[in-house]
Amino acid sequence: MERGPVIRVLREMVGTDQELDIILRGDDRAMEIRNVVSVEELHSTNGIHVVTRQNNIWIDASHVSAMWQARTDLDTDLGDDYIPSSHNRVTAV
Repeated sequence: MERGPVIRVLREMVGTDQELDIILRGDDRAMEIRNVVSVEELHSTNGIHVVTRQNNIWIDASHVSAMWQARTDLDTDLGDDYIPSSHNRVTAV
């Protein structure tokens, strides 16, 4: 994946409670990113530095195979206590 879409999603997450799951090529487990504080493009073509409240994360966007977030724009009454989370997603069989 190109760096542009990854950077755009990560920057929209700064200061929010949104979470992002990322699958890296060659790995079948998702890496979850949340509590984003800042996002920086690195000098390399696809490098991204993400600072969260818990971690410093460096990503090579060319290795991102897929990424997803829980939707909050659905016309479904999810209740006042609903919190979007990667744990609410349906796993493909």
